[in-house]
Amino acid sequence: MFKGNRLYILILCVCFAVLIILQLLAPKPIDWKLSYLKKDNIPYGTSALNDALSSLFPDKTITTVSDPLYNALDKKELTSTNYIIINDEFKPDKLDSRELLRFVNDGNTAFIAAKQFSGKFADTLKLKTDDFFGMAIHANNESASINNVYKSFDITKINFVNPALKNKSNYVYVKGIENTYFKSFDTAKTTVLGRNSNDKTNFIKIHFGKGNIYVSSLPEVFSNYHFVHKDNCDYVYKALSYLPVQNIIWDEYYKFGNVKQDSPMRVILNNPPLMYAYYILLISLVLFMVIGIKRKQRIIPVVEPMRNTTLDFVDVVGTLYFQTGNHRNIADKNITYFLEYIRTAFYVKTTIYDDIFIERISNLSGIEKQKVHDLFYYFSDLSTRYNITQQELLRLNSMIENFKKESKR
Repeated sequence: MFKGNRLYILILCVCFAVLIILQLLAPKPIDWKLSYLKKDNIPYGTSALNDALSSLFPDKTITTVSDPLYNALDKKELTSTNYIIINDEFKPDKLDSRELLRFVNDGNTAFIAAKQFSGKFADTLKLKTDDFFGMAIHANNESASINNVYKSFDITKINFVNPALKNKSNYVYVKGIENTYFKSFDTAKTTVLGRNSNDKTNFIKIHFGKGNIYVSSLPEVFSNYHFVHKDNCDYVYKALSYLPVQNIIWDEYYKFGNVKQDSPMRVILNNPPLMYAYYILLISLVLFMVIGIKRKQRIIPVVEPMRNTTLDFVDVVGTLYFQTGNHRNIADKNITYFLEYIRTAFYVKTTIYDDIFIERISNLSGIEKQKVHDLFYYFSDLSTRYNITQQELLRLNSMIENFKKESKR
């Protein structure tokens, strides 16, 4: 099959190799996805922050988990531990929310940075967020008002509330941050730690049981891009300084680029050279199969299935009986077959049609006793006759069919 197509296969392989080489030599575009994974060196990965944790929490164990909170915390009595979660959104289910709140209630600390919160966790802490981009939608139609809103969205200025941590000038982030803030939270249990230049709260501390939950609405500031930019790393160090110096659990599960979601196909489709090679291979195989089959497949002969001649035989025999006019013979066979049906279905003898027999058949079949009596009386009547007319034969057949239809067995 391949012998006559060697030239085409060779040309295809050469083109395939040249394409891969060109893709490998081409400059790689910057990946701006919001992964927040510690392994990613892309702008919105967190490899820089993860590397800095050892200096922020010296001599403490830093553990990375890629499982849900329920799996990571269930039936584990952890003490003096910080749990750090950074992602664009935080939507744990009921079980995960329960374990996280139990973890904090036992005296541990959680640090969560996300722009959106939902589920039982957000409902329990009454957390709701908004951003200035959403304000632009509800702003009036005056161009000056809209421009001011978009200007606030382009440049984000934030700072701490605590005078000991507050910077003389605001920390400035140019683009790349949605300036998300907390629209609502439980004021009875919450301490405001940070605000933006519009006096909107973006960093809070929630006292829960014996522990605390620190929540930031700006996960971008902890990413590589902003962490290594100018003096903004100072904000990250001060924000994490609220955490006690104790063991760290770093979350890798609640991420858009969750490593547990990776698969061979995901790796191929996320790598442009491999993706192009994969699609070219599929298209080439399909074309080769279609062209090869079209040229070399022999015609498959049509084999007629064997006919079932049983019905034809029955039809011929029935026609023969009917044409000869031997109605008595047909009636005898109908009665014989029906009595065999009675013996098989009701397990009774059919030698004597007395009252006991009639009543038993009536009880077993659920048919009125008079109808059963008429049927078997008609059998007895026909058995004494030498000749049977066509009308009598049809009546016999009708009575048998009605009995079978009305019978409960």
